[in-house]
Amino acid sequence: MKTGMRFAVAVLIIGAALGMSGCTDEATRNVLTVVSVNDGNTMFSDLINEADTLKPFIPIDEVPVTFGNIPNGNATPPLAPGTPYSEIVVTGYSVTYDNGIYSPVSGGMTVRVPSGGTSDATITLNNSGEKGALIGTLGGTVTTTARITFTGYNYVNGSVNGEGLTANAAITVQVGNFGDE
Repeated sequence: MKTGMRFAVAVLIIGAALGMSGCTDEATRNVLTVVSVNDGNTMFSDLINEADTLKPFIPIDEVPVTFGNIPNGNATPPLAPGTPYSEIVVTGYSVTYDNGIYSPVSGGMTVRVPSGGTSDATITLNNSGEKGALIGTLGGTVTTTARITFTGYNYVNGSVNGEGLTANAAITVQVGNFGDE
């Protein structure tokens, strides 16, 4: 009888420990979202700008990004800025291309997103040095998708001890020499 009770208690303890160690919908205090990249528009990656034939240059592909911070469980009202787990800090990003026209690129950033609010930033989509190598090799325009992963964390009481967060986005990119005027 004692052995049976001990076995039953042991099973309950192990079951409870396994149940508590899993992720729940409350594991992350806030959800990092990407509200928009380039305002939802296609990015035209011009290989060379020759509007001034005496001063041609390779444009840098920068796009605006808007981040959102949704308190988990859609708390009403949202956590006030400055309260524990209220803000998200976005610390970096990485970009890859579906067809590999450009090499992957990563960058750092520091963007604070308030609870229930949004924040804006700008990112660079590729290494402009690679664009120079494509001049004259493309027979026209190439369309691809840039996949972006943003990383950050919950900002907790003025320190960097919150949970890590990620958010993903994608943008259509057309690469070509667009005949500058």
